Amino acid sequence: MSAAFLVSALIQFALGLAVAWLLGPAEFGAYALALSAAILLQTLVFEWIRLCATRFHHVGGGGQLAGLLLRAFAGISGVMLLLAVPLLVFGGARHWLFCQIPLVAIAAGFADFRAALLRAEFNQRGYALLMLFRNLLAVALLPLAAWRFGSAEAALGAFLLALVLAGAAIEVVFRRNAGAVPACDEPVAAPRLRALIRYAGPIVATNCLYLGLFFGLRSAVAWTGGLAAAGRFSLALDFTSKLFTTIGTALDLMLFQAAVRETREKGAAAGLVCAGQNAEMVLAVLLPMAVGLAFVMPELEGWLVAPEFRGAFSAFVLALVPGITLYSLVQYALHPFLQLDHRTGRLTLAALAGLCVAGALHALLPMAGVGMVWTVGLTLGLAMVAACSVLMREIGMMSLPSPGFSLRILAALGAMSLAVLGIRFAVQGLPVQQNLLALAGMVLAGGAAYVGFAYALDLAGIRTLIRMRGGFSA
Repeated sequence: MSAAFLVSALIQFALGLAVAWLLGPAEFGAYALALSAAILLQTLVFEWIRLCATRFHHVGGGGQLAGLLLRAFAGISGVMLLLAVPLLVFGGARHWLFCQIPLVAIAAGFADFRAALLRAEFNQRGYALLMLFRNLLAVALLPLAAWRFGSAEAALGAFLLALVLAGAAIEVVFRRNAGAVPACDEPVAAPRLRALIRYAGPIVATNCLYLGLFFGLRSAVAWTGGLAAAGRFSLALDFTSKLFTTIGTALDLMLFQAAVRETREKGAAAGLVCAGQNAEMVLAVLLPMAVGLAFVMPELEGWLVAPEFRGAFSAFVLALVPGITLYSLVQYALHPFLQLDHRTGRLTLAALAGLCVAGALHALLPMAGVGMVWTVGLTLGLAMVAACSVLMREIGMMSLPSPGFSLRILAALGAMSLAVLGIRFAVQGLPVQQNLLALAGMVLAGGAAYVGFAYALDLAGIRTLIRMRGGFSA
């Protein structure tokens, strides 16, 4: 399933760049704002259903929980459909764009809910096929709509159509799978709706606060610089956040369950020790990504984005990298400590602290003469510092990496930086046509230097991990 997730994330990553290239900054800005609003709305009203399906549904449960959640989804969807009507009637010049926001939220929520049920039943083949079908539809429909019509409304409509068709396929596969599952001899009583909401509520609130922060930054850039500026910023934000959260989620899929198993088999203390080791692994992967991206962005920009986005794209990415890196560390290095300890309410408190800091900074920084690019960068970065501070105070000393780890990762990052800078100085003055060779050289040299030092120094126990995997294979 993690392989299917990675493939799906990479396709979505490339698709966003292609749609931006075809729409241009202004229309992509409108598309990105509408899509982020739909994702925020989906998270607010439907995410608790997906979380409960993932956590409590299982193949032998008699289908009671799935039925309860499906009825809740249907009731909420009816209210959401009514919301689309006033948006269509009173939405002004972009009423078709606005009215699609709740529709996209419904379609995405349904697809994610059905996919969560399949994952909870460990139906790996069905899940992989559904992700493939959903992405193939998006790849076929979105670029075509963006190229043919060149409008945000058409692109969002194509995305909606892909979700609806994927949802229909999910329903067919789900029903076939349900028919093949043997009936449970002793049906398990489904948790009450109130208990489900109590479990998922803090996690949903946390996710909504962070999504609200990102949506607020997009909206602020649109308000200050117009839709074209919002398009350039949104592409940079989507590129950076998807890059880090895709790798972070893949790590989380591998590492978090190990900490859960340690907690179950050896007790809470062992689980927290494992979470600390996992956090060091997350740091060892994400920090070189941040440093490396900052080094290669000038060469990378020309190969990624259309000419209308260049300059502003790299400036926004460089400003956002610190904040996105901290956001990823919050999600994948610090959150697991409190999730294992069942103190999820503290996650919401940290997100709320970050949102409050962001609101204050975004009001003060422009008055201090800080430009738009660094306003959004500093706002996100310091908001994440506030969230990290709250979480680390709750977790305690276990949230800090060991002194030995800190020295080793600094040495590995230093070796990587020297290798990249050496290649950069060596290729100065090359024609633009050879820029790709210089980029490849910097990536390969920096990656080889970091991995070599990480292995030599046993950073985050990498040598032990490789030996264990080798032993398992044998």
